[in-house]
Amino acid sequence: MAGERQVGLLIVDDDAIVRSWVAAALAGSEFRVAGEAATAAEALALVERRRFGLLLVDHLLPDWSGTELVRELRRLGSDAPALLMTAAPREGLNEAARAAGIQGTVLKSAHADELVAALRRVAAGAESIAAAHPRAAREVSLTPREREVLLLVAEGATNIEIAARLGIGRETVKTLVYRAFDKLGVKRRGEAVAEAQRRGLLLRPPDQTR
Repeated sequence: MAGERQVGLLIVDDDAIVRSWVAAALAGSEFRVAGEAATAAEALALVERRRFGLLLVDHLLPDWSGTELVRELRRLGSDAPALLMTAAPREGLNEAARAAGIQGTVLKSAHADELVAALRRVAAGAESIAAAHPRAAREVSLTPREREVLLLVAEGATNIEIAARLGIGRETVKTLVYRAFDKLGVKRRGEAVAEAQRRGLLLRPPDQTR
C-alpha cells in the first residue's frame, strides 16, 4: 500500500508459475515479495542472509517437505510466521503444520483475496487453518523392517547404502520404502520421514547395553 511499510514475504515453491501467481495476488496489498526460492536449500541460504516478515512455503519441495523446512528454520531461530501451501487437501496436514511451528495452511486453488486474507491473519499472530484438510483419522503401523529402512532414510542413506547396511537386496529396500510411502500416504522420502516422525514412528528404543 502506498505510504505504508510493506511486509517482506519469502515464497518457497519450485513452480515459477505459482510464484508469479502469488506476486500478482499481492499487488496493492501490504505484502511484497522480498525473496523467492525453489528448494529448501535455497530458502535456508536466503534466510541466513536476511530477515523476512512472512514465509509462504509449498508442502512438496524437491529436497525437503515444507514442514521439514519450517521445522529447521525454527531450530535456527527464525520466528517469521509461516503459511503452508498445498495443491490439494491432505489428511492430517493441519496437525503436521502446527507441530512444525507453522501458523496456517492454504490451498493453491484459493482465490487471491483468500490468500491475502490468510497472510494477514498469520501476520497478525493468529492461525489461518484451511478447513479442507481432514484430520488424521487412521492409525499407521510400520513393520520392524519398514521402520529400520525409514530410520536409515532419515539419516540420508541411499537405497544402495541401506541394502548394504541391512544385508538385503536393493529391490527389497525399494519395496519396503514404497510400502512405507503407501501406509503414510506420501510420495517422497523427505515427506515420509516427516510424517513418520510426526506420528512418533521413528523414535529409537533406549540403548539396552548401558
